[in-house]
Amino acid sequence: MELFESEHFASLKQKYDSVGNLTWEQNDFLEDSIKSSRALFLDESLHRREPVPKELEVYALLSGIQFPQRVTSMLESVQMSISSILGDSLHYWVLPKNLGLEYGVFKWPEDSWDGARIHLIREALLALEVAPFSFYIFGIQINPDGCVVAKGYDEGAAIFKVREELRTNLSFFPKRQSGWAHIPLGRILEPIGKEKFYELKLLISEIGQKFIVEHKLTSAKFVHETRWYMEEKTVLSELNFE
Repeated sequence: MELFESEHFASLKQKYDSVGNLTWEQNDFLEDSIKSSRALFLDESLHRREPVPKELEVYALLSGIQFPQRVTSMLESVQMSISSILGDSLHYWVLPKNLGLEYGVFKWPEDSWDGARIHLIREALLALEVAPFSFYIFGIQINPDGCVVAKGYDEGAAIFKVREELRTNLSFFPKRQSGWAHIPLGRILEPIGKEKFYELKLLISEIGQKFIVEHKLTSAKFVHETRWYMEEKTVLSELNFE
């Protein structure tokens, strides 16, 4: 397939691997590395061992939330395979209805915000010309901080082109943006011990580059998120690709 022979595919694969491969240089998750993941959840919920994401305000453009069942079922299957190894080790899974693919973030939690920007963003989205495109998930990776992601590849670098247009057309578009096309699946929130870690390493070696699902993307949503991992959100508008 032409996608897999493209420079974009090769570049994305290299970017994923440059982070994901670091995880397995250790024999367990490190406390210092996991801190950034734990910081996204309420302290009391971690103590109860029932992780609840914090209230953090974000404005973003995403596809998904919610993907068709055909897609979410495949990703849930991956989550359950990992859970079967983790057992009672503390971890969190993004709910199927909240799984999303990020094009760009207009406001991170720490950023200041002017409500007038919502109108400017809507205008910028209307000016975008995006044709429906295929999105492929090839493999799962677990990063050193415990973040579990589905490795996505966008036909024709469509997601990256949208990011570039938003960067050009919105002066306040944050410099900090993803360099991937991934779907976050969840977080491992504590060291799990050498035995489980080794089992997890074996699982990821099997599915790390495995084709999981293909989906034609036909729209994206402008979302105001008020609790991390889309647990609380409002869809402000929807962009249909044509």
